[in-house]
Amino acid sequence: MRAAQIISEQAVIMDNAPIHRKKVIRELAEWAGHQVLFLPKYSPELNDIEPDFSALKRAKMYASPDKYIDEIIREYCAR
Repeated sequence: MRAAQIISEQAVIMDNAPIHRKKVIRELAEWAGHQVLFLPKYSPELNDIEPDFSALKRAKMYASPDKYIDEIIREYCAR
C-alpha cells in the first residue's frame, strides 16, 4: 500500500480518531511543511438528527421484543 502524498504546503484536517492524535503523525506532517488541524470533538447538539435517533433508540428499548425496527421507524415518522 502506498501512502497518500501531499505535494505542496497544505492544511491537513483530521478527525479525532486515536491514530490521528499520535504525536508522530503530527510531527511527520509538520516536518513536511503542512499545518495540522483537528475537527472539533463530536457535539450531538449540533447534529439535527440526534434527537430523532435518541427517540428511536428509546422506542426500541420499550417496544416488545418481537417488534422490528422498521415498524418502530414507520410509527415514529407517522407522528
